[in-house]
Amino acid sequence: MRLDYAFFADSAAIPQDGKVYVLGGGFSQLTLAQLPGRYAFAVVAGFRFDSSDVGHTHQVELRFVDADGKLVIPPSNLQFQAGGTPPVEDREWSVPTVTFISPMFGDAGNFAAEYWQGERMLARIGLRVEAQAPGAEGPRPN
Repeated sequence: MRLDYAFFADSAAIPQDGKVYVLGGGFSQLTLAQLPGRYAFAVVAGFRFDSSDVGHTHQVELRFVDADGKLVIPPSNLQFQAGGTPPVEDREWSVPTVTFISPMFGDAGNFAAEYWQGERMLARIGLRVEAQAPGAEGPRPN
């Protein structure tokens, strides 16, 4: 098993077709109207498996941390188990995941979503959080 991709999105879903449908994906900065403030969003990831993964259970932990590596919210646990008949030896398959989080940001700064398998970090996605400047207007209406 390996992590194939990971990113932040405003929202995401995985319907029966197994594809990831994303709204507002790929951001790396949030500007909140005020701090402290809460923002709800999704962490989207795709894990790739091959025939050597059949019959094994894989535990992955998603941690959302501040710049000091301290947990901002409790970690989310993901579990993958590939069962059944092993696929053709050179074939791989992907399993997408969407984890919704809603952290409270006390201060501006750098944060990150980290995927861990045991003691090994698989990926780290950085997120910069800032407060809107006093007197600054929001987005221009359409």
